[in-house]
Order: sequence, then structure tokens, then C-alpha cells
Amino acid sequence: MNSFSNSQRTITIGYGPAYAGSKIWQDLHSKLIIPTEIVSTTAAKRYTPALILLDHHLLREMDFGKWKDEFPETIFLSSDSMNLDTDLILANSLPYKQTCKMLEMACYQWVLKSEKAERAKLRDTSFRYLNKLADISISLSAEDDLMTLLRKILTEGQNIACCDAASLFLIDEINERERELVFKLTQNDSMDFPFEEMHFPLDPSSIAGYVAYTDSELNIPDAYQLPSSAPYKFNQSFDRRTGYRTKSILAIPLANKQKEVIGVLQFINRKKARSLKITDEKSAMAYTEPFDSDINVLLQALASQAGIAIENTILQNDIKALFEGFVNASVAAIEQRDPTTSGHSFRVADLCVELAESTSISNLTRLRNVKFTDTEVRELRYAALLHDFGKVGVRESVLVKEKKLREGSLENIQYRIQLAQEKLRSQALRGQLAMYREGRFDESRFTEIDKQLNNDLDMLEQFYQAIVEANEPSVLKEDNREMLDRIQGYRLESSSDKLEIITQEELQLLSIAKGSLSPLERKEIESHVVHTQNFLEHIPWTKEFQNIPTIAGAHHEKLDGSGYPHGMRESQIPTPSKIMTICDIYDALTASDRPYKPAMNYEQAIDILVKEARQGLLDEDLVQVFVDAKVFHIIDAKEYSTAEEFSSFSHHPCDYDLHEHGHGHGHEHEK
Repeated sequence: MNSFSNSQRTITIGYGPAYAGSKIWQDLHSKLIIPTEIVSTTAAKRYTPALILLDHHLLREMDFGKWKDEFPETIFLSSDSMNLDTDLILANSLPYKQTCKMLEMACYQWVLKSEKAERAKLRDTSFRYLNKLADISISLSAEDDLMTLLRKILTEGQNIACCDAASLFLIDEINERERELVFKLTQNDSMDFPFEEMHFPLDPSSIAGYVAYTDSELNIPDAYQLPSSAPYKFNQSFDRRTGYRTKSILAIPLANKQKEVIGVLQFINRKKARSLKITDEKSAMAYTEPFDSDINVLLQALASQAGIAIENTILQNDIKALFEGFVNASVAAIEQRDPTTSGHSFRVADLCVELAESTSISNLTRLRNVKFTDTEVRELRYAALLHDFGKVGVRESVLVKEKKLREGSLENIQYRIQLAQEKLRSQALRGQLAMYREGRFDESRFTEIDKQLNNDLDMLEQFYQAIVEANEPSVLKEDNREMLDRIQGYRLESSSDKLEIITQEELQLLSIAKGSLSPLERKEIESHVVHTQNFLEHIPWTKEFQNIPTIAGAHHEKLDGSGYPHGMRESQIPTPSKIMTICDIYDALTASDRPYKPAMNYEQAIDILVKEARQGLLDEDLVQVFVDAKVFHIIDAKEYSTAEEFSSFSHHPCDYDLHEHGHGHGHEHEK
């Protein structure tokens, strides 16, 4: 039986009572075969033999077909199948070689059948676990929240190992030379308890510390039976405090892509069934077992995936934090240049996020397909935070232009008027002196010259007062316009030149109907959108944020094409930009008092939004969601940085009343 012996399997052969006296069983007993007499089906079930030799006694109890049905994995031989007479075997008259060969072939057939079944089962199990590990890998790689990822890792590990509890430790770099082990998370099927993150020295004195310090695995059958030579100790404080009994432990190092240890996975108390509860030492001893090598391989694969997933998630979080820092620094730079509008970008971002999320759950028919993912909401938020960055490209002289005239112009005009007044005095004095020198003094003429001089001086003073009044960024009155025409036409002729009070350019600036900006200056203010888009396009955005420049660059466009800078129409404007336009206008209208305008209450601002929507300038459905969902309240309970005092005047590019695109109603709030 060499072929059978090579398998090193022990096989039980059951035989009926008729074969009990055969000498052959004594010889076969030493060849990995255990002969066992079977007198009934009950006995057969007790011994579960691989081979049953049926005699007439067993066949009388149950026919051959039923034996096969009852024991589908067993090989059967009978006197009929061997073409032998039972009496011949009993009399030992059958040649041993023929009998042994027959039994050997039957046993070998069972071995082949069993090995084939085991290989099939192993393949099925391996395939199932490979699929499970693949699913776990996909799930872990898709998770970007660290604590959620850690919980997934522990849960999947418990499922694979069928263990009661699991813990996870991460290595924290305190500085270049010092590291510590952080107890980040634990889960236990049998009991609930409060958990607090704890920090430990990174040394081999604890089980997790030893695994992390030495980059080696520990498989401990009983935590209370550690070798005396082991450098690590088991901390029994949790067991003493809760009455729990920790028995089997498997601790595996977590490594990153560079094969550096970043933490430890620790699985506790492998159970015979996941549903079993371990509440004390008795249940621990009854229900737990050591972690075997097959489970170890799977948990090592999980640990390999988990280490890389944790590193990637930490790296992603670091990148997010870095990006958040960049965005916040950029907004701070914007607001530093224009402290009078401090907090605007953050308020607009919060309003945009709230409106996008409210739109996603809206019941409005036209918005039923408008659903924002978390990534798209983040993209909109970043675009909103950075939508005014282009202000850095607007000249300071335009941005802080408080009056209509440019800085220094009014002083120059005042100097010209004073110069004109002095020249008028000089002319009058020369005329009066000439009368004395020529001996033709005329008192009435002398008085007339004084009177004319005073009238001219008063007129120049009136000119100056009219210029000062026209220089204010308020609505230009009709009588002021007429006065400016008179001033522009005034010329003082002297012997050397003709002196004019205001230049043609100054007249154009003073003639600005509303506000303080000329059409060219307004264009420059509006150009902040182009500067914003150009600046944002130079940033190497990831694929998920690649639309930020376009979204931010369209936040002053209007549905009818009257917006700027590109005059886009409704179908061309991205929905996130339509959202930002609404939120931007609302905040510009309701923001704290500016040096050039008072703040509106939210009812007035909403009335303007609704009016704009009805006129076809804003998306009417989005405005309805903004109003119905009371999106505007999201900024009520938050504190935003504000400039308590206006240290200097500054136009805010997004203030609604700066632009002619408001179709009139916005400008009435400028003062």
C-alpha cells in the first residue's frame, strides 16, 4: 500500500459483523488503517469511516442505495462488489494480496477524493478571502476621514479573525529624535466602555510597543502566560477594571509604502463564533482559541493594506490642511488690503455651501437633477473664498478712491483758485495805482474796481464750494452740473497766460452722476474678476477642483448677458457661479455699514434678489430656494472678523451699488 502510505493519512475502515473474525484486520492495523466493526447505521455515524465493508447483516438493516444516501462521502464495498464470498474471508481462504489490493485501491480512491474536495474548499475559501480583501482594499482607499478609516480597519479585522476585540496604535513624531505610541482606537464586542486616547513611550516594554519597536509580529496564546524572558509585559489594568479576561493576542506592525512602521494592529480573543460574548475568565477560557497561521496570513494582508491606507489618509489630510491654510492666507491677504469688507469672503462661502446643500434636497421641479456631491460643495466653497482675490490687481489709487477727483486734485484746484484770486487782486491794484500815476484819480471808478474784485473773489469762492460739493460721491444735482459748466468755461486772462480753474479731465470726473468712479475706473474695479480667474488658473488644481477658476470668474455674470466680464448668458453660466452671484449680492447688500453706504436688513436685500430674479438677471429657482430654506440665517449665528473702525476708504468690488449692472435700484443706497 505504498501509494496510500505516502499520503500519511489515517483512515477508518468500517466492516460488518460477518467480517469481524478475519485475520486481515490485524495486518492492516499497522498501515495507517484503523479497522472498526460496525453493527448498525448508528455506529457508522459515530465513527464516520472513510470505507465501509458491507455484509448481509448491514444490508438487511438498510439497502445499498440508502447507505450511499446516508453517507455520501464514504466508499462502500460488499461481497457482491468484490465478487467474494463472506465465508472465504472468514476462512482466510482468499489470497491476502488480492484482498489487500482491493482495500488499498478503495482507500486510495477515498484519499484522492478527499484531497480533491479539500483543494476545492481551499480554492473557494481563498477566492472568498481574496474577494473580501479586494473589497476591503477598495473601501479603505476610498475613505478620507482618519477615524472612520481606523474603525473600518478594526471592524474588518475582527470579521476576518472572528475575534472579540481589536485595537489600533499609531506612531507620533514628537520631534526629529523623539517618537511615541498613541493608542488611537479600540473596539470590543462584549462590552461598552469609555475610551480616551493615550500616549506611551515607544519602547519594547509593552506588547504594542515591542511590535512597533522591533517591526515584528507577536502571536500570544495566553496574555497571562508570557515567557519570563520576554522583554514586554501585558498591561492587566483594563481586565482588572472591567472584569474582562484577555487571552489570545495577535499584534501586527503597520507599515507604509517605504516599509517604515507607522503603527500596530492588535487583535484580542479569537472566538469560536463571533456571536459569543466574553464577560469573564470562564467564558474566555471556554470560547477563545489561539490565532492560527491561516488567519495570520489574512490579517497580515489586511495590515499591509491598512498601513498604506492610513498613510494616504494622513497625507491627504495634511494636504487638505495645507490647502486650507493657503486659502485662508489668501483671504487674509485680500482682507488686509481692504479691511472695511473683512469677513465678506467667509460669509459668501458659508452662504454658498448652505444654498448648494439646500438645492440638492429641493423639491422644485427644475432643480430635481441638480445634486451637489461633497466634493462639488468643497469646490464651490474654495471658489467663494477666493472669488475676490483679483483685488490685488486693482490699483490702490482706484480701490481707495473716496471722492470723484483723484488724490491731490482738489488741492491743485484750490491752489489755482487762490492763484486766480491773487491775480485778480493784483490786476485791481495795478488799475488803481495807474489812476494815481496818471493823475486821473476817479473815486467812483476806484470804488467800482473794489466792488468788481470782491464779486470776482466771491465767485471763485463759490466755484470752489461747488467743486467741493460735486466732488462728493453723491448724486450730482442739476444746479451743480450748471455750475461746473460755468467753472469749466471760466478763463482768467493775464499778461502771461490764460488761467483755467479745472481741466477737461477734472470736469469729467466731477460730472460723474453717481458714486466716485469714472467709467474707466469702474471697469478697472470690475477687472478684479479677470484678475481672480487668471490668478486661479495658475494654480495646479487637482481634478476634483479644476472648475474653481471658472466658477469664481463668473460670479458677476447675469442671465441676460448684462453681467461682466464676458457677458455670459444663462446657459453659459455654471450653476455654482449662479449660486455665488446670489450669495455675493446678498452679503454686499447686508454687510456692515460702509463709508459709502448703509447696510440693508435682510428683508430689503431679499426684495432686491427677488426683483432681480423676476427681471431675468438671477436664477429664479435658486433665489426661491435661498428664500424658502432661509439660507441667509446661516451667517447670523457666526462671528466673522470685522473692521471696527474704517482706517481708510476702500471700494469693495462686490458691493452691489458700485456697478451700473444693477439696473438702477442698487445706486439709491450709495451716499
